[in-house]
Amino acid sequence: MMVGELTAFEHMERQITVYLPKEYHFFTDRKFPAVFLQDGDFLFKESIAAIENDVEEGITEPVIFIGIDSQLRNDEYTPWEMPALFKDWSFGGKGDDYLDYVYKELVPYMTRSFRISHESSKLALGGVSLGGLISLYAMYKTESIFDNFILISASVWFKDFIQYMETSKLDRECRVYMYVGEQEGIHKTNAQKDMVPNSKRVYDILKDKIDAADQRLKFETDPLGTHNDTFFLQYFPNSIRFLFPAK
Repeated sequence: MMVGELTAFEHMERQITVYLPKEYHFFTDRKFPAVFLQDGDFLFKESIAAIENDVEEGITEPVIFIGIDSQLRNDEYTPWEMPALFKDWSFGGKGDDYLDYVYKELVPYMTRSFRISHESSKLALGGVSLGGLISLYAMYKTESIFDNFILISASVWFKDFIQYMETSKLDRECRVYMYVGEQEGIHKTNAQKDMVPNSKRVYDILKDKIDAADQRLKFETDPLGTHNDTFFLQYFPNSIRFLFPAK
């Protein structure tokens, strides 16, 4: 049973779901870290028991979660256009517009409305699959709103993305949690077949580009992991343990 509270509202015609830990009401002069997540509330809502337990045991600090809904994820979560992998499943490449909304509209609104830390070291952006891809792309933005990133089974098979990472500067002090299941994409014949090797390549690139990467970068895999919610939800609490450990 959840001990914190969920609240949902519309912001600029988009559904936003917020989780407030119980400590939010106990410590009324305190500002809290916040994790902004793609694909609405499913990642934190379904794994909140494990996360609240970690807070109770002093493993992680209490965190506010913000789930951002998207009705157009194939467009909003892609950095540029890519032809369809399946019939009627093309990618619109509207990622810059989406991130502009998050950075310039949503984050300022949320920090005004809730007691959320203004420090980039206390803010995270993350997601699963294409939601992880756009979070990884955001890491290369010059505005340092977020210093922490959660990349769960990020769709790094996406056309030309590895090349983009190799040739772009990353001059940020990021902390990054990555996960991929070893079984992801192995039965595919399209670009998704590169899911695991490309994820490992992403890790190597970030290791080279992030200072003190051995402390700032964590990469987990699961030998049985497939691209589904069971594994996403199992590993998500690990990202909070890594990025927001209790002092």
